Amino acid sequence: MPPKKDQDSKYGSRLLRMFLKLMVDGKKHIVPDLESEFCCSRNTVVRMAECIEDVLGDQLESGRINRKKYYQIRSCFNRRSLGLDFDEIRYLSLCKELAAGVLPKDRLEKIEHTIFNLSCLMSDPDYSRRKDAQHLPVRFNPKGYIDYAPHHESIDKLLMAAREKRVCMVEYKASGETECSARFFAPGRITFMSSALYVEGYKVPSGGSEQGRPTTFAIHRIADVTVTERTFDFDAADREIGAFGLKHHDVKYFRIKFDKGASEYVRERIWSTDQKLEEQEDGTVVLEVGTVSEKELMAWVRSFGEQAELLS
Repeated sequence: MPPKKDQDSKYGSRLLRMFLKLMVDGKKHIVPDLESEFCCSRNTVVRMAECIEDVLGDQLESGRINRKKYYQIRSCFNRRSLGLDFDEIRYLSLCKELAAGVLPKDRLEKIEHTIFNLSCLMSDPDYSRRKDAQHLPVRFNPKGYIDYAPHHESIDKLLMAAREKRVCMVEYKASGETECSARFFAPGRITFMSSALYVEGYKVPSGGSEQGRPTTFAIHRIADVTVTERTFDFDAADREIGAFGLKHHDVKYFRIKFDKGASEYVRERIWSTDQKLEEQEDGTVVLEVGTVSEKELMAWVRSFGEQAELLS
């Protein structure tokens, strides 16, 4: 008898993984692919399919695709009960790596544990069979970042208040100030921009819940959040999200010319959803961009020095 392809894998383990794979995604899997994935012979795959058929009966379908035998579990399970497939698990892991610079360490560990458990449940071979598979070859490399570990309690309270539409009292120390001041606030959503987290919403009057002017707080400058019993009935996340910057006014449009040294950098990115790029014969480019924060846009233009010129 020839040696097994995978000496360390038990038959029962392979059988369970094959059953989970067929059950979760409901796709047709040809025998050669199953041989490769579970490191076993064709005969072993057929025997495992027979075991599954003993339990499921005609719910296990078999046939041929280009003369290659396939197996498929058709409809006896709700395969989307997890709301995920294998590719989505991989993208979740990628998102986790990209968010590593702003998430507290304990939250990252919980996310890693959850992704690993999901991948095992779904029998994803890229994760469940490798101890180091949680760590993708991806790195978050910011130019200076904020440690949000001390702020995760405030983040949780703000998210809860946004979901339940409850007014918060925010103790906030504005830039340049030495003392905190209390503001009543209706949170709408948390926004990530320029390696920092912000909460967008509206001010509300003390003792009331009427919609005031739009307000944005930098989360790392929030000293404390108290969620009150007061609720608000307006959409606190209704502000334009396709324009440049965090909202301080209605959308304004500007035209900026960038020289050849900066033009490629500008072309490669989306600065607002309705932006327009005008290529010039000399290799420069004119960007027309909508912004809800003229102050932020002007600071951004100045950061290019002589490479950028405000036209209108």
